[in-house]
Amino acid sequence: MNTKKEERSDVDSYRGASNDEIDVSAVFNSIGRGFEALGKRLAYLFDLLIRRILLISIFILIGLALALGVYFVTDPYYTSSMTLVLADIRNDFVEDQLNNLSIVVREDNFEAVSNTLDISIDAAKKIKEMKFSNLDAERVDEDSVLIGSPFKIELSLYDNRLFDTMEPALANFLENNRYFSKQKRIRQREVESLISKLKNEIGSIDSLKATVSSPRGPVNGFVYGQPVDPTNLYRESTRMYEQQVDLESELDQLDNIQIVNGFAPRLHPTGPNLLKFLAIGGFIAFIIGLIVALNLEKKKRRKLDL
Repeated sequence: MNTKKEERSDVDSYRGASNDEIDVSAVFNSIGRGFEALGKRLAYLFDLLIRRILLISIFILIGLALALGVYFVTDPYYTSSMTLVLADIRNDFVEDQLNNLSIVVREDNFEAVSNTLDISIDAAKKIKEMKFSNLDAERVDEDSVLIGSPFKIELSLYDNRLFDTMEPALANFLENNRYFSKQKRIRQREVESLISKLKNEIGSIDSLKATVSSPRGPVNGFVYGQPVDPTNLYRESTRMYEQQVDLESELDQLDNIQIVNGFAPRLHPTGPNLLKFLAIGGFIAFIIGLIVALNLEKKKRRKLDL
């Protein structure tokens, strides 16, 4: 009994293995037939291309001529970029602001662009496209917040003379953001108050230095019962003056947006690209010509069959 069961098991295993081999061979045969059919199709198209080369060539020439015509009627544009750096401000805020502006530009809302950037409507019509990117975006972890990082604005204009106008317009647009302006005013008042206080204290120390160096009456080196060391007075006056200079320098650089590299002047247009126009026009015309050739071949076969 055990021997018969083992024989049946061996037979079933052999049949299962045979079925697997048959399934695999069927898959490979199907793939082979697919490649064979594809090869025949490509051979037929190549043969058709040879027989209808004149017709397809005419379509390609027409496509190239149309592409050349479109190229000459397309206005040339110039692309340049500027780099700006932020103060202690999240880059997300600037990104949202520039994204809103780029949407208005894409929608050709010239009046809104004119009002937003404080430029003429004619200048707004010369803006083709605007892109922006954070330069340090790849260096920061995904769960981190990007603050004070430089970013780049890429601008495409139909008039290369407008880059000088667009540079301060974009900087002022970002600087005059209500949130940024409020933070700037707060810091400006703080710095100006500190500078005013330092000036008063420096003036008091200068008066005290003059009194110590040229005393009138029996001073004997004492002020309010405390001994006065002229060296310490001069040292403290110098330290305060250095603080004042630092604060005045900070006041001059209090803008939230600083231009690192402005738009480079462009003499030669960035686009349109003639080769790209010709390649696209020629390829589309080739496809159309091939479709027409296939239809003519089908009609010819139908006539022969009749």
